This record gives sequence, structure tokens and C-alpha cells, in this order.
Amino acid sequence: MTYVIYHIKSTMQVGPTERGAPHSLYAKPYKTFGAALRTATKWNTKAQEDGLVGPGPYGVASVEHYNSRVVRTVTRQNLLSGKDFQEASNAPGYCSPSSEAYWSM
Repeated sequence: MTYVIYHIKSTMQVGPTERGAPHSLYAKPYKTFGAALRTATKWNTKAQEDGLVGPGPYGVASVEHYNSRVVRTVTRQNLLSGKDFQEASNAPGYCSPSSEAYWSM
């Protein structure tokens, strides 16, 4: 079983950059729950040092749980046509018709 770390509010998978900070471009699966939990705990502790109160912005889940329970479908508005459409909550901005980055490519 593999595990992922995700940003709870946006449901985007995250991974460590070269300097150890979380970023969605470096998302990776972890082989053990302990390795993923250690990394998420480190990031949550850093967020609390920066003034955040609460459990932290990052969570850990198995890939199966992440895909079936964490990622949800959201309604967004197409930037050009104005029509509503459904997409996954973890869709990056450059892949979403609701963002300017999508239309500027």
C-alpha cells in the first residue's frame, strides 16, 4: 500500500522540494505510512511555528482513500464562456478552464 501527503484545504498532493518545503509539483507516493507521517508532521510543526493554530494544513492518506474520499467534485465557472462545469478539487490551475493560465497557453 502506498501513501500520499495532501494539503487538506485544497486536496492537492504535495511533496518535498530540494530544500524540504512542501509543493504540489513535487508530489510523490510514500512506501510506508510512517515516512509520510514524519514528513507531514514536520511541515505541520513548521506551519505552527509560523503562527497557525490547530492540527496543521497537511494530512496523510493511502492512495485508495485519497482518490475515493478526499478528492471531491467541485463546480467552477468557465472563465471565457461563464458556464458552470464539474471538475476534481485537486485539478491544477493550468489544467482548469476556470483559470487564466489555462487560456493563456
